[in-house]
Amino acid sequence: IMAGRKGLETPLLHVSCSTVSPFTSRELSSMGDGSYIHISAPVFARPDGISNKQAFFPLSGGNESDRSRAVELLSTTSPSTFDFGDDAGAANVVKLSGNYLIASTIQSLAEALALAENNGLDRKAVSNMLTSTIFNCIIYNGYGQRVSERDHQPGGFSLELGLKDISLVCDTAFKSKVPMPIASLLKDKWLASYTKGRGDIDWSGVALSTSEDSGIDISKCLAATMKSAADELAKKK
Repeated sequence: IMAGRKGLETPLLHVSCSTVSPFTSRELSSMGDGSYIHISAPVFARPDGISNKQAFFPLSGGNESDRSRAVELLSTTSPSTFDFGDDAGAANVVKLSGNYLIASTIQSLAEALALAENNGLDRKAVSNMLTSTIFNCIIYNGYGQRVSERDHQPGGFSLELGLKDISLVCDTAFKSKVPMPIASLLKDKWLASYTKGRGDIDWSGVALSTSEDSGIDISKCLAATMKSAADELAKKK
C-alpha cells in the first residue's frame, strides 16, 4: 500500500484489521505524509462470527473524523466498534491483550478438564456445568466445547497463527517493560505443539498436549484431527 499509493485518491485510508505489533502500526502511521492515513482495527471474531456480523473492532489511529470513516466501512460486519484514540498502536495492544486472555483460557480449560478426567469425571459434563454457570460467556462457551470434546478441526484460527500472536504479546511486553510470566509459559506451550507438526489445526489444539502430559490416550482423536488438517491443506493446493 505504501509503495503503490501513487495515482490513488488521497488521502488514502488504510484500515488494518490484522493482528500486528503496535510498534508496526505506529511506524506505518508515522510514514503518512498527508497522502496516507493508517487506522488500526484488529478484528475479534472467528470466520463464522464475521459471517454472522458478530465481529468486534477496537479502533485507533488518525483523527476522530478518520476513525468515523473507518467505522462506516466496518459496520457491515460489526455491531459495534470501540474507539481508543489517535495512537495507531493502541488498538493493537487491546487485540493482543484479548488474545492473551483467550490463550490463557484455552490452557486453563485444558488443565482443569484433564484434572477432572483423571479423577473419573466426564470432562464434557464438567465443562457444560462450568460454562453454563460461573463461566457463562462467549469465550468459555466456545472453547469449553472445543477443549472438552477435543474438537480442534482446522478452519477457524490455526495453532501457528496463535503462536504468532502470543509471540507478539511477549515481544510487546518486553518492549513495554511489563513482566508477563504466564505469557512466556503460553508461548512455550504453543511452540511445543507447533514443533510436533500441529500448526494447521485449530489453536485450541494446544490442549491436546496437556492431555498427553496427563497420561491420557488421545491417539485416535489426534490422528483424526491431523488427517482433517492435511485434507484441508490439500484442498487449498
